[in-house]
Amino acid sequence: MSRIDLDSFFKYTRATSAWQDADPSELLDSGIGFAQLGSAGKDRVRLVAERLAALDAQQSRSVHDCAARTLDDALDTAFENGWQPTELVHVTLQCAGGDGTVVIVEAIGAHTARSSAERLAPDSWRDQLSELRVDSAGGTTAERLQRWRSYNRRSSAQSWYTLLLVLGCSTWLLPLEKLLPPPARWTSQSAATGPRRATDSKMLGRIRGLLAKAESTQFPAEAEALSAKAQDLMTRYAIDSALLDVGNPRSLIDDVVTRRIMVSNPYSKAKLLLLHCVCHANGARTLWKKKYLLASIIGMPVDLDLCELLYTSLLVQATRALDEVADSPAARTRSFRNAFLIAYAHRIGERLTEARDRATAAATRQHGSALVPIMAERTDAVDRAFAARHPTTRTIRFSSDNTAGSHAGRAAAERADLTGGRERIDKSDLAS
Repeated sequence: MSRIDLDSFFKYTRATSAWQDADPSELLDSGIGFAQLGSAGKDRVRLVAERLAALDAQQSRSVHDCAARTLDDALDTAFENGWQPTELVHVTLQCAGGDGTVVIVEAIGAHTARSSAERLAPDSWRDQLSELRVDSAGGTTAERLQRWRSYNRRSSAQSWYTLLLVLGCSTWLLPLEKLLPPPARWTSQSAATGPRRATDSKMLGRIRGLLAKAESTQFPAEAEALSAKAQDLMTRYAIDSALLDVGNPRSLIDDVVTRRIMVSNPYSKAKLLLLHCVCHANGARTLWKKKYLLASIIGMPVDLDLCELLYTSLLVQATRALDEVADSPAARTRSFRNAFLIAYAHRIGERLTEARDRATAAATRQHGSALVPIMAERTDAVDRAFAARHPTTRTIRFSSDNTAGSHAGRAAAERADLTGGRERIDKSDLAS
């Protein structure tokens, strides 16, 4: 849908009679156009929502059905352009809030039914549908939206306001790199396709269990022991995987994959820095889609497994540490919290780099000097793949001006459990 001539519509809506005579579909297009402006157009979106609510009182269903068709078309286009269900919900949350995510999940449910996603979609896609608790048996989008408007306990004007924000967001999405086959390419053989997950499910389950215990325990000694065990498992798997790849006739560049990580507000940029530090220490690269709060991580599958696990664990620890120090008004300010997270990420990066250097030396002693060029080749393959896929990028700079927050964040990073990276392998400890 193209953006309307907003200046003309501003003039058009000044007269009360123009509102009374407006065509419903024209009102809908106008509201979507204003919603695409973000915060700058929200007042106008509310005006359009009020007029659409007045049409509801006249028992007009045509504009409601038109909105449902527009949403269906937007989802079809977004999914063909590389978007995935959880990413679409993530960006909708930023644009339209929690009510908006309910709307988009309902629309995804209708798409799931008409695309036979539960039968044909790749495993990763179906996992996302399960995570979102998508119901494919709820009828068409129009029927779902009608039910939502009847039970959400919002006024008709507020319901239209939310729906217009969702439509504005979903109709103005730029294409993303296709990480999974889009719906138009699904076949009965595509369900098991998708990016290769390097870590076997049994090993991944053990690591996740150890990390969950390390994050939840109130006893530092226990957390340290659990973290050490998890780190040993992750390190052994990563280096063993690199050694097994030697002699693989495939080019290493062919094995480089991309995954997307959803980074939430507030302090999304500081959280991105933490992700970047984790990826840098584990042989992966990062790319930031600021508009959508999405980060792409590029690297070998086993390394990305470690990055995702470690980033999630460290973010949990950072949030807890930040809550523990926020016992004064100064520590609850935005500048303090932003500085805390930036300093935390920087120090975590330093510690992970130190761990990587120690692990490289230890692994070289165990496996011989041939390991160093093997790891260097993997790093070079990732760098070349990144440059080929993203030839034009620019570096993001991070800064903070709250000294107290920086000191507190760095101190918290010193206490954090590094549950991944490249530490020493001790096979006797892993025998159990």
